Amino acid sequence: MPYKIEGIDIEGITEPVLGEGTTFVPLANVAQALGGYAEFDHVAKVARIQMGDYVLQVQADNPIVDISGTPVELQAAPFIDADTMFVPVRLFEKLGYTMSVDGGNIALESA
Repeated sequence: MPYKIEGIDIEGITEPVLGEGTTFVPLANVAQALGGYAEFDHVAKVARIQMGDYVLQVQADNPIVDISGTPVELQAAPFIDADTMFVPVRLFEKLGYTMSVDGGNIALESA
């Protein structure tokens, strides 16, 4: 499934996963494609993402995400599969991106 970020096709990102009626994307891959930086604590299962003015703390199996000090509830909990943390793609809407899923394609654009 190709990703289109800011109008540019991005290859090499881990395929999204559909579950619980939600499209999940690999957090670090997508954040980095959007110009962010990702760190992961394997023991605590927490990802820390820096994207522009936003700092996110995302913990596996917890639908509450900290976005720059504000707790935000996601529609489904992030999970880890094969050392990759997946989050609902709608998380990026909370960071000011518009998102669309069209069949096998995911597009994210700055709002």
